[in-house]
Amino acid sequence: MRWTVIGNGLFCPVAACRRPGEISLFARGANGELLCREWESGGWGELHSLGLPLARLEGSPETVPADWQLAACSGDPTRIYLFARSPDGDLLQKIGSGGEWGAFECLGAPATLSGGLAIPLGLAGPLAACSAGADRIDLFAVGQTGDLLHTSWDGRAWSDFESLGTPAMLHGGTQRSVPLSGSLAASCCGTDRIAIFVRGTLGDLMMKWWDGKRWSEFASLGSPQVPEETYPAVTVAAPLTGPPAACSWGPGRLDVFARGPGGEVLHKWWDGQNWSPFESLWMPVRAGTEPRSLPSTGAIAACSWGVDRLDVFTRAVDGNLYHAWWDGSWAHD
Repeated sequence: MRWTVIGNGLFCPVAACRRPGEISLFARGANGELLCREWESGGWGELHSLGLPLARLEGSPETVPADWQLAACSGDPTRIYLFARSPDGDLLQKIGSGGEWGAFECLGAPATLSGGLAIPLGLAGPLAACSAGADRIDLFAVGQTGDLLHTSWDGRAWSDFESLGTPAMLHGGTQRSVPLSGSLAASCCGTDRIAIFVRGTLGDLMMKWWDGKRWSEFASLGSPQVPEETYPAVTVAAPLTGPPAACSWGPGRLDVFARGPGGEVLHKWWDGQNWSPFESLWMPVRAGTEPRSLPSTGAIAACSWGVDRLDVFTRAVDGNLYHAWWDGSWAHD
């Protein structure tokens, strides 16, 4: 069976792998709690609560909530990092180590100087995170003007936010900048390569790439193809209907997942030479005398703990969170 239920009433999933054979899955509970479930020794542990995702601002007794969707990454076999945006656009961080979790802390926000005064600009949407090792984390978010923002951790301190620009679209024979919107996905591909993915304004999959020396411009990786309604022998481009999720099992490999036009989970991958077409992982099926397909809804999460291993999570319209995995095959009894 391709999709299996791992929980009910779970929203906004995000996953990270610390070491081979382990997955930490995080999700929002129905009452707003941050819930965690871990895979190890070949099976899922019990769902447990990490409390309400709240952060205390420096110098203030008040707490602020973390907005969903969260981002997660791990380049260290002992630690997992969670990141979120506050309602005012501050960057929040929570670290888990050895099974113990600290509180969310506020790391500040991008700002501009005006008359010698730092004016916070804030983050406009959910973050994307990836890590290439214990002393390297790269974080990405959409800024207030729709540009892609980047900050990194080098084991000692966070860098200032930098702008990586916006996608460009040809309109009337002229290239025009198009502000980003929606959630991002980020994945390291080896120690010095990073890919950023976003759903484009036309519903296509867009990518920006760090080759170890410089950032590329945003480029389109296309859209899924579906049969034309009146003439099914011909296929036409159809938009993605949800944000992407991305992961990598090593240099020369990238895997991207997103919700397709029919609510199915789509998969596209880079093998070091070429991008594959979109392939469908279909959707969960409700068992019974009359089996029924269950379209996905909301965000998709993906992670990899090693070569030839992919784990994908999606919430379906029946309210269950489902899990599918690749270990040489997507089909499992």
